[in-house]
Amino acid sequence: MTEKKQSSLKEEQKKLKDLEKLKRERDQYLADWQKARAELINYKKEEEKRLQQVIRFANERKIKELIAILDNFDLALQSIQNSFNRDKKEEKFIKGLVLIKSQIEDLLKKEGVAEIPAAKGEKPDIKYQEIVSEVTTSEVPEGTIAEIFQKGYTFNGKVIRPVRVAIAKSEKKNNIDTKN
Repeated sequence: MTEKKQSSLKEEQKKLKDLEKLKRERDQYLADWQKARAELINYKKEEEKRLQQVIRFANERKIKELIAILDNFDLALQSIQNSFNRDKKEEKFIKGLVLIKSQIEDLLKKEGVAEIPAAKGEKPDIKYQEIVSEVTTSEVPEGTIAEIFQKGYTFNGKVIRPVRVAIAKSEKKNNIDTKN
C-alpha cells in the first residue's frame, strides 16, 4: 500500500470514529431529553394533585366556623323547644329555624362535610371520637359512650372535629380497705 492510501484510510477511520462519537452524543442527548420530558410530565401531575388538595382543604377554616354556627342553631332550637308553649306563632318560628338549620346542613354536605356518627352504648372509636370524661352510670355498659357533648365532623374524609364524648364507668368500684 502506498502512503497516500494509508493516509486516506486513516482519515476515513478517523471520520468513522468521529461519526460514532457523534451518534453516541446524539443518543445521549435524546435519552436525556426524554428523561427530562418524563420528569416534567410527572412534576406537572404531582403539582396538579397538590393543587387539587390545596383547593379541597382551602375552605376548612370557613367550614369549621359554619359548624360552630350549626352548633348554636342546635342549642337555640333545644332551648326554644323546651321553653315555648307551642302556639301557632311559636311553631312557625321553630319551623323557620329548623329550615335555616337544614339549609346550612345541606350546604355543608355539598362541600364535603359529613357528621361523624356516634350513639350512646357504642364503643368509642378514638380515630373519630375524643373522650373528655368518664361518667358513673348503669344506663349503658362500662367502657361505652354514656354522653355525647359535641358532634364531630369530617371534611372530605379528614376529621376536622372529633365527637366529644364521655364514657361510662361502673357504679361499683373496688374500694380499697383503708382500715388496717
